[in-house]
Amino acid sequence: MGPPTGRWLKTDLYEERSPHRALLPALASATWVGADVSAHVARRARAQVGCTAAVLDVRALPFADGSFDGVLSTSTLDHFDDVADIDRSLAELRRVLRPGAPLVLTLDNPAHPLVRLRNALPPAVARRTGLVPFAVGATLGEADGRAALEAAGFTVGRTAHVLHAPHVIGTRLARFGWYERRVLPGFAALGRTRWAHRTGHFVAFLATAR
Repeated sequence: MGPPTGRWLKTDLYEERSPHRALLPALASATWVGADVSAHVARRARAQVGCTAAVLDVRALPFADGSFDGVLSTSTLDHFDDVADIDRSLAELRRVLRPGAPLVLTLDNPAHPLVRLRNALPPAVARRTGLVPFAVGATLGEADGRAALEAAGFTVGRTAHVLHAPHVIGTRLARFGWYERRVLPGFAALGRTRWAHRTGHFVAFLATAR
């Protein structure tokens, strides 16, 4: 879609806590408002990348209708217990976007075997092992995600399954250049196979506000 321009909203600032994972410095062509439900995460992100950081609930956004030129929502809406909250959040994201503006959305892929296993773990076990340091919840696959976006007032242009490297290991190794240059391309090649819908950790959607 090219470099983002105008005023954009990024939901979830978890990546922005760390300079090794932060996305916004590489997307400086837009003016960013970052949002997170955690005040601690928002403060850390603001200190790391200098973005405007708002503490809010994505199901009830404190912004005027049509106030953004784009939204980047990275694995934010897959932390609710109920799918109805995903629908509520998508309706809010549509409301704050101007007509014709893009939404880039990623959700945990429910067809990925490790995502299914992780989500089945009792919360206490997940926290003790350190595998899941945050709450996980309901999510949507490609077909259901497309239907939810259409119902919320979006037109879905493209979908993809992304992040084919083992997630828990990969996020810890991502800071090393050799991993990025030599290992990740091999995993990324899985995205061009018939198994991509099972090896991709996330389902990604590029949609436009109708």
